[in-house]
Amino acid sequence: MNIYNFINWFFVYSFLGYLLECVVLSVEYKRPVVDRGFGHGPFCIIYGVGAAGACLLLKPISDHPVELYTASMAMATTMELVTANVMIRLFGAFWWDYSHKRFNYKGIVCLESSLAWGFLGLFFFYYLDSWVRVMVDRIPGHMGTMLAVGLTVFYLIDFLYCVYHRMGGSEEEETAIGRLKIY
Repeated sequence: MNIYNFINWFFVYSFLGYLLECVVLSVEYKRPVVDRGFGHGPFCIIYGVGAAGACLLLKPISDHPVELYTASMAMATTMELVTANVMIRLFGAFWWDYSHKRFNYKGIVCLESSLAWGFLGLFFFYYLDSWVRVMVDRIPGHMGTMLAVGLTVFYLIDFLYCVYHRMGGSEEEETAIGRLKIY
């Protein structure tokens, strides 16, 4: 996979993560939830990071479903915990809230989501990743390059804008469900 395909692959997972979050929260709260990423675009970058991490760290056990499930659960839960703590340090908040769920830790992680991450790891390795790779490989070379560069530039500008405004406290916080847990 060349660098441009990797970038497009990464953003596909970031977009699919955004869609997953919107659907799950919309069902849970019985009303549309569409504001799920750190930035303004339809991406939850943590899912791109998670997909890359899974490929690097979990591929050796991908033929062992019980081990893969357990490792996927542990990896994703750890990512949530670390990400929330970084966001709390930087912004005084994190962008989800499990405090209403049983068996949660400070609203940052919960048993229900951890169990779901394990199933997502199985789905990722046994079905989704091969499909995403085929789809990304079908993007014609020049278009794939332009798409990768465009997505990267868009996300970097949006990310820097959001960091600047959120660290300075000048951006109004949106009121979408699950958007922000103030710490």
